[in-house]
Amino acid sequence: MAMDEAKLKKALKPFKLEDSVLNGYTRLYNKFHKGPEKVGRWKFLRSPNEKGLVQYVSLPVPERESLEAALARVAVCKLNGGLGTSMGCRGSKSAIVVRGKMTFIDLIIEQLRALNDRYQADVPLIFMNSFCTHDETERIIGKNKSTSEILSFCQNQYPRLLENESEFLDPKKLKNEAWYPPGHGDLYSCLMENGLIDRLLKDGREYLFISNADNLGATVDLKILNHVIKQDISFLMEVTPKTSVDTKGGVLYQDKNQIRLLEMANVPPEYIPEFCGNQKFKFFNTNNIWINLIQLKKLLKNNSLNLDVIVNRKMVKNKMVLQLETAAGGALNFFPDAVGMNVPRSRFLPVKRTSDLFLVQSNLFNIERGVLKRNAETPRSNLPHINLKNPFNDIKEYQKRIPVIPDIKELDSLELQGKVRFNGKVTLKGKVRLVSHKKSLRIPKGTVLEDKVVDQ
Repeated sequence: MAMDEAKLKKALKPFKLEDSVLNGYTRLYNKFHKGPEKVGRWKFLRSPNEKGLVQYVSLPVPERESLEAALARVAVCKLNGGLGTSMGCRGSKSAIVVRGKMTFIDLIIEQLRALNDRYQADVPLIFMNSFCTHDETERIIGKNKSTSEILSFCQNQYPRLLENESEFLDPKKLKNEAWYPPGHGDLYSCLMENGLIDRLLKDGREYLFISNADNLGATVDLKILNHVIKQDISFLMEVTPKTSVDTKGGVLYQDKNQIRLLEMANVPPEYIPEFCGNQKFKFFNTNNIWINLIQLKKLLKNNSLNLDVIVNRKMVKNKMVLQLETAAGGALNFFPDAVGMNVPRSRFLPVKRTSDLFLVQSNLFNIERGVLKRNAETPRSNLPHINLKNPFNDIKEYQKRIPVIPDIKELDSLELQGKVRFNGKVTLKGKVRLVSHKKSLRIPKGTVLEDKVVDQ
């Protein structure tokens, strides 16, 4: 049962919210009760044709002189609020070690350091953390000796609402568990409220490249940066062709002469399967975004950036709660001249599960100056299908049971489940399925498994 404004403010009193946070949450709550606007004329919706999208492969290589000027006009922001709960991660996902002793955060810092060193630039790096990830991120940043400026700030935190909307979780009893970070769409208002937009503009940084901290493929691409500046683009979203595994992300569609983003919440229920497929809509959002800060500031000052609400349901202390969130990509619909760009899949390498982590840690990739690159010695074009089931889907069990990542240069698919453990470096080829529920299955160091199936 929805609360009116007076009842809502009374229920929020124990949280002692600042006015800007209270107003932000109230706006989201009211929008939630209006419900998402379902897209109409479904049969007429179409994916932008290739001419409607900028093709990355067609971009020219910019001259060095223009690059140095371009790098003086850009800053980088990493969305770093995630805890990696889908991997059973107890802390910040970006603090997980990827290679050697280097975490996602270390690698991101190394990427920027290498770029700045190469072009004698000074591109600043910004982390938007949540209250869950802020302290750990600050600790890792503090250990890095970077010559470039690294800033980090904590995004807003909102109270968790019980599903029946009768009340909120008790902040006195539950402490941090009564709160949640309201998604990465919170970035825009945070940048404005903490003065970062004005600070960046004062330093001549008109453009901001935004991406997820767990996506090591999302580097500052100089061809894209050059294109954004030369074409005076206010908002560019990198998209990549949809495959059968890309079911959740927002998709681009053509609305007359404008590119628009469609999220699942805006799809009528009967069309959800078609939305999740890859026949009707060909491209999906990678969450790599290039935005003009002057144009963003105008929208924010006019209160014109009214992002759609995403309802995230979670179980906390045996109670179902509602987390009202927004997504950064939703801003595309508020920029009339927004552009989509079809980029290679190599710019979208997110780590959401241990299966994804297994791939980026494997010898299918090399890390050069913090950048994840496909190993030129591996002949395959497609990545193998990795399916790590219980207990391998928990990061601690994964690290314990796979102390050294196997050689998978000739692997087609892998499934691991149950009491399986590698005792050192092994080689996996073809299709490998190791499932052992009854007794321990230990794979000795040096073993080569090719097209091997064990199910016991």
